[in-house]
Order: sequence, then C-alpha cells, then structure tokens
Amino acid sequence: MTVFGRADSSDPSARQNQPGRSEAVSTGDVDAGSAGWSAVSSLSDVSSHTLSLGPVPGAAYSDSALSDRSEPSPPKDQGDGIALPQKILFPSEKICLKWQQTHGVGAGLQNLGNTCFANAALQCLTYTAPLANYMLSHEHSETCHAEGFCMMCIMQDHITQALNNPGDVIKPMFVINEMQRIASHFQIGEQEDAHEFLQHTVDAMQEACLSGSNE
Repeated sequence: MTVFGRADSSDPSARQNQPGRSEAVSTGDVDAGSAGWSAVSSLSDVSSHTLSLGPVPGAAYSDSALSDRSEPSPPKDQGDGIALPQKILFPSEKICLKWQQTHGVGAGLQNLGNTCFANAALQCLTYTAPLANYMLSHEHSETCHAEGFCMMCIMQDHITQALNNPGDVIKPMFVINEMQRIASHFQIGEQEDAHEFLQHTVDAMQEACLSGSNE
C-alpha cells in the first residue's frame, strides 16, 4: 500500500507534484497524524503483490469449498445420538408420579434377625408411588412367563401385602427367602449394607423385565 501526503490546496507547487511520488511513513507516524494522511491503492497494485498462503492449519473456515470436504453431519433423526432401546420396559406416558389409589400407612416390617438393612430398602421401594401403582395393578404378573425366581413378582407380592395391611406388622418373607438369589454373597442372619441391597434388588427387577430380550 502506498501512502501519500495530503496536498495543501493553498500551495501551488503541491498541485504540480506527480501522482507517482510517495513518502514512506512509519506506523507510529500514521497513528499520530492519521488526520493529515490518506491511504490510496489501486487494485492492480494489490493483486500484483498478493501472495496466497493457503489454508492455515487449525483455523476455521466458512468457505463452501472447505465445507464440502468436512465430515458429514449425523442425520437429524438420530436425536441425541443414543440408539433406540430394543425394549421399552414401561411407556413413559403411562407413568403416574402420584398415587392412583388412596392408602393409609402401610404395614411395618418385622426384623427377622439383622434384616433391618433389607427392611429399610423395601420401605423406600414400597412408598415409591410410580412403582407401587404398577405393582398394585398386577400388570406384571398377568404377563410374566418367568419360571422360578422373578424379582418383579416378589416385589409385587410384598408391596401388595404391605399396603393392604395398614397398621399391621408383617414378615417380609417373600424377599428374605430369596436373599441369596438377589445377591449371592449375602448371608441370612448377617448384617449387610442397605444401599448395596437396594442396588442388587433394582438390578434383579430390571433383569426380570428384560428376560427373553437381547440385553
């Protein structure tokens, strides 16, 4: 780019200067007195001194040619990228977060010898409204084809018994008798961890729901 001094209209000699004459100025001079200077350049001068550097590594471009070479975007119908489930355990539109039936305070659970850890977890599950609604509908048992141990059937029996006997104290034998099927390392009569028992119970319920499908 060529920088010229601005001609003073009152100086006749300035009007006779050739347009090809130029003065070189530093960046500091331009910044300090930019009002007294003007920058001019012809397209031919620019094009003759232009050097194409090509794409800069790591830089982002919006050029259509570069966009054509970029990775294709995933189809919009993939949503969040998570594959659709092979089996829906329970339709979301049928889940009711509130109690569908009115119940009094359910039965208490008797300690059968260091079974308080299991009692605490069972009470939490019994008073989880969406789970209790489903169990009380007996929808699972009507369609269950499991042979032998089924944690969903066991929980259905337990929750039904607990909520249908308000104010009583019941023995959670449906669950205690299957303790080692729920978690093989649990020993009847030994004090175990309530959180661990809850995890194994929920896992066993999920396995019962997925029985017969490709997990």
